[in-house]
Amino acid sequence: MADLVFAFDAALDRPIPVPPGAPAAVVEVVATAPWEALQVAVSTARQARAAALVLFGSTLDPLRASPAQAAQLRGLITGLAADGCRTIWLADEAAECANIARALAEPESLSFVTPVSPLRLEVRGVSVEICSARGPAFAATSSGHMLPSFASAHTSLLPAQRRFVIGWDDVWHGLHGEAAATHGLHAPLPASHHALGSFFIWGTRALQPAPAGVHQIPALQARSSREASAGMCAAVTLTNLTTPTPGLLASGLAGGFPTLAGSAEIRSDLRTDWREVPTHRVAWRTLSITSLAGGDEELATAIWSALEGMSIDAQAPLQIVRCAVDCGGSISRRVHVGEISAETLARLRQLYDPRSFRAWCQELEADRGETLAVLVRNASAAKSGETASFASALAELVLESETTGSHHATREAAWLALELMEST
Repeated sequence: MADLVFAFDAALDRPIPVPPGAPAAVVEVVATAPWEALQVAVSTARQARAAALVLFGSTLDPLRASPAQAAQLRGLITGLAADGCRTIWLADEAAECANIARALAEPESLSFVTPVSPLRLEVRGVSVEICSARGPAFAATSSGHMLPSFASAHTSLLPAQRRFVIGWDDVWHGLHGEAAATHGLHAPLPASHHALGSFFIWGTRALQPAPAGVHQIPALQARSSREASAGMCAAVTLTNLTTPTPGLLASGLAGGFPTLAGSAEIRSDLRTDWREVPTHRVAWRTLSITSLAGGDEELATAIWSALEGMSIDAQAPLQIVRCAVDCGGSISRRVHVGEISAETLARLRQLYDPRSFRAWCQELEADRGETLAVLVRNASAAKSGETASFASALAELVLESETTGSHHATREAAWLALELMEST
């Protein structure tokens, strides 16, 4: 059971980039993934007998969407309504709501929330309010992160027994070259305000630390390997479906809020159950293997064995795989892996069967995150003479820098420089 289901950034009118050279079976899965991810969220709401599906972020742009896309989304909304589940859509302004409603032929079960127009509804006897944290103040910052006043403006909207304040950023990794969202979301409220029944949700495609009291939701379906999560929705349970106690009925109070006789009992600790449900149909992952010698046939065999070891079910989401080859610190082996990568990928793709296997090997390269420590311990891993000395000195600099900060960029740059020297 769940009372509300939250779905962020379905982005139905923004297709996922198709991997170059992918077969028709992979192209089809990638093309339908955004819709299937939303359908999983809809099925979650239906199976959980939720009172509402809450859509926020980029769901469907009425100016970009085709009539067929709008009709398909309307069908999902009316289908939910037939099962007693309404759809709540968060938008930035009233004009956007009007355009969306017009594009969807104004289904009766569709309601809108804007920053100046929250929505009040009853969910199994509990008064619930949905509020938006978007608006001019957010747009003026252009920073894509939660404002310090994220929820403070909504704390006086009593007497809702549960209040959901929802915000999100507009970061799209790997699609249009946007910068990453600013890290470090501001705490919306001090802990003492949590007893008021407020609940804070932030939708993002970026990996950000969240303060206590804020639940982050990723997009329903990721668009690239740079995103924090492959995709999920959130199912929220507000109430215990138990008979209220006689004392509760007599007093008419639960946690200090008025209730109706016979309504569901609110949890005494005022916490809301939060359950994450995977929705993605495409996922990106890195497969790490070790290969110290051999040509494209040997490397392809090693990779295929590792792919089979992933034990991916035929009905599981499609895995778009990047193979990172650990070369044991050998610069010459790293260069050779780059030289045979095309032939190795061709051998792997000949083995691909979409009916029984759900992994598509898209990229093959020497591991950019491989440690350079071996170059310090054994300078002979590089060429002899000046090159070996340079490799050892560079490795020492990188290892020293890793003690004070992130190592990924420095490692990658160091390996690239050494590979260029090796290949010339």
